[in-house]
Amino acid sequence: MPAALYRLSTRIYAVIALALFMAAMLTFLLLSRAVDNAYSMREAELHNATDTAISLLAALEARVESGELTREEAQKLGHDQLNSLRFGTAGYFFVNDTNNIVRAHPFKPEWEGTNKADLEDINGLKIFQEMQKVANGPSGAGPVRYWFQKPNADEPEQKIGYVQLYKPWGWIVGTGSYVSDIEASLSWMRNAAFATLAVCLLLLAGAGFMIARSVTGPLAALQARMQSMADGETHSEVPATDVQSEVGEMAKTVEVFRQSMLQQQEMERSQAAHDEERHRVVETLSRQLSALSSGDLTVSISESFPADYETLRHDFNKTLETLNGTIVQVIESSESIRSGASEITQASDDLSHRTESQAATLEETAAALEEMTASVRSAAEGARSVETVMNEAKTEAKDSGIIVQSAVEAMHEIEHSSSQISQIIGVIDDIAFQTNLLALNAGVEAARAGEAGRGFAVVASEVRALAQRSSDAATEIKTLIGDSTQQVERGVDLVGKAGGALSNIVQRVTDISQQISGIAEGASEQSTGLNEINTGVSQLDNVTQQNAAMVEQATAAAQLLSADATKLSGLVSRFTINGGSRRSPAASARVVPMTVPTSHGADDWEATTAIPVAAAATGGSAAKDLWQDF
Repeated sequence: MPAALYRLSTRIYAVIALALFMAAMLTFLLLSRAVDNAYSMREAELHNATDTAISLLAALEARVESGELTREEAQKLGHDQLNSLRFGTAGYFFVNDTNNIVRAHPFKPEWEGTNKADLEDINGLKIFQEMQKVANGPSGAGPVRYWFQKPNADEPEQKIGYVQLYKPWGWIVGTGSYVSDIEASLSWMRNAAFATLAVCLLLLAGAGFMIARSVTGPLAALQARMQSMADGETHSEVPATDVQSEVGEMAKTVEVFRQSMLQQQEMERSQAAHDEERHRVVETLSRQLSALSSGDLTVSISESFPADYETLRHDFNKTLETLNGTIVQVIESSESIRSGASEITQASDDLSHRTESQAATLEETAAALEEMTASVRSAAEGARSVETVMNEAKTEAKDSGIIVQSAVEAMHEIEHSSSQISQIIGVIDDIAFQTNLLALNAGVEAARAGEAGRGFAVVASEVRALAQRSSDAATEIKTLIGDSTQQVERGVDLVGKAGGALSNIVQRVTDISQQISGIAEGASEQSTGLNEINTGVSQLDNVTQQNAAMVEQATAAAQLLSADATKLSGLVSRFTINGGSRRSPAASARVVPMTVPTSHGADDWEATTAIPVAAAATGGSAAKDLWQDF
């Protein structure tokens, strides 16, 4: 963006321009709403007028329904009443039907009875067809805008019409109003609004310009003074400090900054004198610290410093004395630490070997237990499999017993059916005997009849022969059924014996299944117990392995401690201390035995090692703390 857009004056003028634009937009919006309201009010007036006309027609229709008038008489009265009805200064009503035929028009009586569907205004709008569309709409009423010529006028004018359908008669009642008065009133309103807007815009622009100048002028002077202060000019006064606004507050703040800069310049001049004294002190300290860095602890500052730095000299000398005493103690205890670290390393190494041996034994035991667990688990799975097979065999034996029982029941039913068949055959035998007697009697009667009964005698002979054959067949069937009954009884006996044998088999299979289930449960419990033992041994093996790793780490740490102690002895030997040029580490130490118990096992053992303790109090405490940490 251009730099001019960031200037305060540009932004103020932009706000003023935005306000002018918003005022203009608000004026145009209000004018638009005023136009809409004027036309809406005129449409509401026309709607009320048509409601009045519709109410007159409804009153006439009520008289028709009561029988007081006929429909033709009511329509004639409605025609006359609407032609004479007026509202406002020149408002009237007209009536069309749904076929665009004019039924009433007070100023165009020649149109009555004619079809005006093709009547158009100057814009080509077919007026009566448009009215018909509005009347046939969902609400049955609505406005229509068109151009129409006033009576005794030369040019057509725009007109707002309102039509409403009266369904019982099929009449479309309409009225209208010319909008010239609305346009005249709106034109006056527009002119007044535009004049007011122009005056307001001029006043707003002038006020905005004055406000912008009152703000940007002092700000520009203040910005120039701040730039000169940034360049180092601090003697001139700050402008606009007497302005009663935020700009004046800013100017007063800048004046405070100017006074602070003057004080800072004065302080800088006094600081230069102090810098020279500080330089001398720093040079002396640098020289003594250089000697101290080379290991000489005998140096001290004897010459006096300025009063502000005298405390620094005393602190340096006191620190030097403290450091000298500390180095003496470090030299005395370094050898004791190195000796103790060596003995700790040896003890840790022995403990590491023993722990590794114990870990190997536990690992072999865990492997053996895992193999035993796998074997017992396999046996338990086999027992479970046998148990499953036995359960299936028991189920199949029970199913076979049920089948045999069903077969026995079927045999009994066959035996019962054979008995019933025997009874039926007896009945057939009796029928054959009676038929034979009847045939014999018929033959006797036919013989008595002589020649006339000869044919009947032949029939009686044939019936008798047929009855004899039926009796013989029934006797043979009865013999066969008797043999079949004996065989069925024998089959029932055999099937019953087979059912008893299957019951015994089911009982034996049940006993075997229960015994195998007990074996399987025992094997499963053994497998679970061995699995828990195996888990415990594995955890013990892991703990032992971790202990072994920890001991190895402790051994490495002890070796590192021994190396660091040797290195420390070499470093402290560089220092020169009071009481001698170089001091060798003291070797006096006493040995304290310590017993270290290992993890619980079959063979507990105790390892005894020695902890070197320096003769000095500080060295001995450090050695004890080191062993406790380990």
